[in-house]
Amino acid sequence: MYGKSQITLFQIFFLSLAYAFSGLFLLREASFLSLLLPLAVGFFYCAIGYLFLRCAPMDFSGQGRWIGFLSCGKAHIGARIFAAFFSVLCAAELLASVIAFAVSVSGFSDFLSVSFSAAMILLCGVFVGVRGLTAVGRFSELLAFPILPLVFWIIFWDFAPVDFRAFSDDLHALLAVTPAPLLYLFSMTALQSTAVPKPNAHRLSVVASAFSGIAAAALCVFLFLLYGAKENNLFLLFFGWTASLIRLALLICVCTEERKRQDLII
Repeated sequence: MYGKSQITLFQIFFLSLAYAFSGLFLLREASFLSLLLPLAVGFFYCAIGYLFLRCAPMDFSGQGRWIGFLSCGKAHIGARIFAAFFSVLCAAELLASVIAFAVSVSGFSDFLSVSFSAAMILLCGVFVGVRGLTAVGRFSELLAFPILPLVFWIIFWDFAPVDFRAFSDDLHALLAVTPAPLLYLFSMTALQSTAVPKPNAHRLSVVASAFSGIAAAALCVFLFLLYGAKENNLFLLFFGWTASLIRLALLICVCTEERKRQDLII
């Protein structure tokens, strides 16, 4: 599993973008001011991740990075409980994401039931997720291609009215970004062999890449609102479904990390 957990700053950006955008997409967030919520919690979680990175040694073994990162290099029972707690939260988030993803797919295609869509989506997520974070990161780089049509859309499309004072009645946009996936991404950079800058300079670069991805996700959602993309807009659905699949694969990586560590020990 050592070779399956390498990750680059470029991939961290697109993984963070896909994760945050898919959260807002699945929640069907359509309020301008509510986009500030994922930015706020994303900045908070990135600050926590930066503190962990400062305390993390740069010589983790491949199978112990997640536990070692959460315990600042000294694996103990508290870190294992912390990791197990994160795994449970990610499993719950994975289930909710699969259901929301299936509802979106079945809403577009009347002949597909929610249960069948959920089964196929989960199968695709597992297919990508079990190949490790490196494969998920490379898959996330494909988002660079649909971003280019979005730029042309901005140039040639007309603006749609947007209420810049609109805010959701609840705080569900906070759930678009949760701490475990971001901390997991940070933990995979705490190793000298990963393709990130050297230890003395890498910490802020990692955090900047992750937060830039979250900010880019909020900007993309804002542009979709500004240019009047409807729920069944094919470009929006393609972008959202691709990002949602990356979200599922990332959550599966976090959920299975402790199991992989136990298998390696055995």
